[in-house]
Amino acid sequence: MTSLPVTSSNKNIKVIELRNYVMKDGMRNRFADFFNEHFIGSQAELGGYVLGQYKPKGEEENFLWIRGFEDMPARSKFLPAFYSGPVWKQYREEANAMLANNDNVHLLKPLLLKDATIDTTTGINSNTFHYGSGIMVIEYYIANHKLDKLIDLFASKYLSILKNAGNETLTLWISELTENDFPRLPVFQDRNLLVTISFYKDEACFISQKKKADASISTELKTEMQDIITTKNTLILYPVHQ
Repeated sequence: MTSLPVTSSNKNIKVIELRNYVMKDGMRNRFADFFNEHFIGSQAELGGYVLGQYKPKGEEENFLWIRGFEDMPARSKFLPAFYSGPVWKQYREEANAMLANNDNVHLLKPLLLKDATIDTTTGINSNTFHYGSGIMVIEYYIANHKLDKLIDLFASKYLSILKNAGNETLTLWISELTENDFPRLPVFQDRNLLVTISFYKDEACFISQKKKADASISTELKTEMQDIITTKNTLILYPVHQ
């Protein structure tokens, strides 16, 4: 497994942005190299940590990356410092020339569940994202006006099923609803959203674990999940530099 850049290691992360960009035709690899060269260390110096760069399966022009912050005040400090700073000013025109759309961004905070107790105040160590050589899977659950019920279902029933199926890397996230004080970079802040992020050796491992988990869901639990979950979308992501 590859590691995160040293500058992004051992940080206590309380906020992430899932940034899913659409690139202009044929620009993804070039953008990834450009991003690596100019925008990892320069962001880390100001408190914005690049936690992963991925290619979504089936979306040939997309580039998804994760940026983490130690908290929302750190984000508020970082954004104007970086986007008004010398590095972005020097390279923004070339970067933007490769982008078709960069508005698909979810602003999230970790949801920790222990003994069915919900904690949204404790951060997650950035080393949690040290799974660069395998795949990452992000699942977006929308529970329309039933998010509390969905969280309770995960805490009391579903997390144990996933763990028994072999998923030891799963983290849970919900929207950070603190006002986005940098409207120049819009974000989604959906109060009905639960996100899971997991890592697997490969896609076959993900499929195997999913089948095992699905086989363990009782008819009663399946009915309950169908009632609570309005929509579910899954992204399978491969590291950009693989």
